[in-house]
Amino acid sequence: MNVIVSKYIRRRWLDFRNGHSIYLVFLLNLVNFILIVYNFAIIKVPGVSGILTLPVFVLLFFLIYIPTSILIGYWHRRNQYAVENEALLQENWIWAWIMQYEIRLIKGKTNPKEDEVILDYLNSILKRTKKEDLLKLKSEVEDATHKNISKD
Repeated sequence: MNVIVSKYIRRRWLDFRNGHSIYLVFLLNLVNFILIVYNFAIIKVPGVSGILTLPVFVLLFFLIYIPTSILIGYWHRRNQYAVENEALLQENWIWAWIMQYEIRLIKGKTNPKEDEVILDYLNSILKRTKKEDLLKLKSEVEDATHKNISKD
């Protein structure tokens, strides 16, 4: 199979999995969870099902569930992201390759061919991204640099 077609198919597969698992299954799972809890925990309890209708239960559920989820998500971000990022970086050969190049660049041990390969690779990434924010940042850095130079 053509490399370009293979790459295209693999990226669509990644997009499908992300859209499915991060968004669609999340919503379906949340609705399913609410309906199961309501049907088995609320309707089955005598006296409660008359007071706690489905819309009221959903409202109460979200009033409790959303803040609890935010607190757990905050804890996760503060305590687990470093562990997850370290594990991911250990598997990321591209990051290691570019960091190794940067160290060699600082030490003055790169060659023009290697410089060209790295710049071509990074430019190919930049061509596929939204550069507006990066360009704004670049102009802000250049403006700050010119101001600092004129102060000296």
